[in-house]
Amino acid sequence: MNKQKIVVSGINMVEGGIFTILHNVLQELSEYIQNKNIEVIALVHDASKFNFPTIQFIEFPKAKSSWFLRLYYEYYFFKKLSEKIQPDIWFSLHDTSPIVVAKKQFTYCHHPTTFFKPTWNDWKFDYKIGVFSLVYDYIFKFNIRSNHTVFVQQHWIKDIFQKRFKIDNVKVAIPEFVEDFSTEKIDLDSNKIHFFYPSFPKSFKNIEYIFEAIQLLPESIKSQCEFHITGLKNNNSKYVSYLNTKYLNSNVNRLELLDKNTMLKYYNSIDYLIFPSKIETWGLPISETKAHHNNMLLANLPYAKETCGNYEKVSFFDIENPGDLAQMIIEIVEQKHVFHGNKIEINYKEELHSWKELFDYMIGD
Repeated sequence: MNKQKIVVSGINMVEGGIFTILHNVLQELSEYIQNKNIEVIALVHDASKFNFPTIQFIEFPKAKSSWFLRLYYEYYFFKKLSEKIQPDIWFSLHDTSPIVVAKKQFTYCHHPTTFFKPTWNDWKFDYKIGVFSLVYDYIFKFNIRSNHTVFVQQHWIKDIFQKRFKIDNVKVAIPEFVEDFSTEKIDLDSNKIHFFYPSFPKSFKNIEYIFEAIQLLPESIKSQCEFHITGLKNNNSKYVSYLNTKYLNSNVNRLELLDKNTMLKYYNSIDYLIFPSKIETWGLPISETKAHHNNMLLANLPYAKETCGNYEKVSFFDIENPGDLAQMIIEIVEQKHVFHGNKIEINYKEELHSWKELFDYMIGD
């Protein structure tokens, strides 16, 4: 009996959250195929970043060097490669629907900027965000009907895809979240209330919203608070330089990007998560904070409400009005804040809740 061949394509997933997705998929697949008649071939930027002996790797080290090469691979070279490999399943992990020859083709869409309307600052600090917001609709749409199924992370995204691209083969695959815990804590001032925003500093993460809210606080309130924000230390990007120059608040603890163990220590120590990001396809810190049963102040946006799910210790602020967050902080310090709480009515029966369920669906459907 011939082995079933699965190609996983992630040639541009080299860092941050998207690399984590690729790594998790390959790690789960390497375990999934044990004792199964399945062969996995992974198309990646750098095979040295992975240690999965049961998976074959093909490297594309130039994939990130230009958009021309990316398009060349997706819509020309991969067709030739697929004709050579003859896969049963081609699974594209980075939004595009390449032109390939395969029995079944799937695409996993997780890039949020197609839903994002960039401001002047977004163009100024990272022009790619602006460009992506303009072109990603075309990237998503091109060849999308070749897919057996298009996977997205939330229901509101599914609704947009179905209406915008006129397709009905969209399925929600919730990112698999493994709850990691630690008993260790960060040594923080016990006389203050601690607010935490773990993020990779891109302009759409809206970090300045927190700084603007802090400026609206009376000194008597501000002195009782400390704000911990990641990615603002030892970072020379335009956006971070702008934030660190314009906002000189002494009660902001500007942190480097944190490793997983340090993040867990912060979750054990902080009082509130603040999450003002303008757009996400999930919002992992929300899930992590919820797992630690911490308080949350979140952007009043669909992604935040769906990620949060049913939860009592949460309130939502208007991301266009920093005064909204400032008022919440004042109420918290004065012990007067009443949480909004969050309830959602979603049919979870049709969702995929793990990579294993997703693999079963691709192979068995």
